[in-house]
Amino acid sequence: MIDAIDVELRERFAALVDDADDSDWFEVRPPQRSLRALVIAAALALTVAVAAPAVGLPHRIVRLFSDAKPAPSPVAKAFAGFDQLTGTDPAATPREVLTTRTGPGETATLWVAPTTSSGFCSAIKLRLRDGSSEGAGAECEQRLQRLSVDVILHGPFSPDGKVLGGPVLLTGFVGQPDADSLRLEFEDGDTAAIPLVWVSKPVEMAYFVYGVPRRHWRGGHLPTKLTVRSAATKKLAQADIHGIP
Repeated sequence: MIDAIDVELRERFAALVDDADDSDWFEVRPPQRSLRALVIAAALALTVAVAAPAVGLPHRIVRLFSDAKPAPSPVAKAFAGFDQLTGTDPAATPREVLTTRTGPGETATLWVAPTTSSGFCSAIKLRLRDGSSEGAGAECEQRLQRLSVDVILHGPFSPDGKVLGGPVLLTGFVGQPDADSLRLEFEDGDTAAIPLVWVSKPVEMAYFVYGVPRRHWRGGHLPTKLTVRSAATKKLAQADIHGIP
């Protein structure tokens, strides 16, 4: 069953991945972040979410790390710069966890690799509507049973700091083994169901990425709260969303 899901995912998103892309990872510039220092960070997962009253939340998607697509050479070279990956088994090369649509003509791809200290390193790359590619951050984290979420803003910006171009992303990871789904709430009462992609050993973490719709970039409509639930709908964790001006 898990193999079937993984194959289906690969086929579903294959069209979004440009295998011929050989751009230098270190030449891309990081997105800007509001209200707090930009972390060289990211962590991702699949989001096929629609802002609407959610009747039920989708179950998490399991991805076999060993079957995931190895990262292209520029990305693999970038991962080689992480001290936490020194001495890592070559079989644990960074792999593509997901590619997801983040806005009209825009996608984000997440790569993950396990560290030698029971953690993981991850990196995100954006494919923008004009065909260009840009990095959206990278980080290394310990594998902890918690919810982590970051707001990533991609300009241009107005003089008073409002996002004009986007995308605006919510990215993060979940470490609770029984985490099954995510629900995002907005100021105007809308909700979005955000599926998790659970990556098997040696990573054993769930990731997500959500492209916030443009209508939710302004006051009165901003995202406010992200909740993690188990398959039995038990609330496991919750985080307030800040950082969108």
